[in-house]
Amino acid sequence: MKHISYVFFTALVLASCSPLQKALKVDDTAYKNEVADQLYEKGKYKQAIRLYEQIEKKEGWTSNFQSMYYKYSKAYYNSRKWEASKPMFQKFNLLYLSSPNREETMFLEAMSAYEMSEVFTLDQHVTYEGIQKFDTFLTAYPDSQYKDQALKNSKELKEKIERKAFESAKLYNKIGEYTRDYNAAIVALDNFLLDYPGTVYKTDALYYKYDSAYKLALNSVYSKMEERLKKAIDYHDDLVSYEPNTKYKEEADKMLERLKKELQQFATK
Repeated sequence: MKHISYVFFTALVLASCSPLQKALKVDDTAYKNEVADQLYEKGKYKQAIRLYEQIEKKEGWTSNFQSMYYKYSKAYYNSRKWEASKPMFQKFNLLYLSSPNREETMFLEAMSAYEMSEVFTLDQHVTYEGIQKFDTFLTAYPDSQYKDQALKNSKELKEKIERKAFESAKLYNKIGEYTRDYNAAIVALDNFLLDYPGTVYKTDALYYKYDSAYKLALNSVYSKMEERLKKAIDYHDDLVSYEPNTKYKEEADKMLERLKKELQQFATK
């Protein structure tokens, strides 16, 4: 038992005298930086960050510590702490314009925003920020080694924004069942198609626009029904003209039959 206690005590003493513990306690910035860099190279980013934080508090952001701030920022990024790495890279890129690492750090600044981007159903302000950062990066380094990845990730963020816009417009169609305000759905879907002319959701948007017009026409007062029936038929034509074999075709054609049948009551006017 005494032997075990001695071994435990010895291990405790050695741990308390580890390079990290010693570096945390001393006032020597150069020593702190040396130990932090060693920890960084070993992939012990969280431990390195503790020392880099102390150096930052003492020295501030100066040109003498440009290399340290490069590793400091990357340590946060490699620890998946993107909410910390994003502003760190942003500050680095603003202060150290001639840094040999600036191409990489600008890319990683954009990547930090990319990693922070929420699913499309949530707030997308960081998604917009990520798109802007990738655009800035590609403008600064059009032939970068990171170009393909930047383009791929930027496209993914833009598709997320597009998906959110489509789902928001589509929602007006769904709530129309309760509000009977299908005009709002038609306007929202029209605006979506104008804002995203090349969207991958064009067929879906055309269908829900048609569906909204269909429901609007069938629930109209008599004085407005004829005009709305004809407009809904036009929207059916827009859908099948754009994609003749759309997955919605069977349902759309059934709806068309109903529209034409309802329109017959106006034929003898």
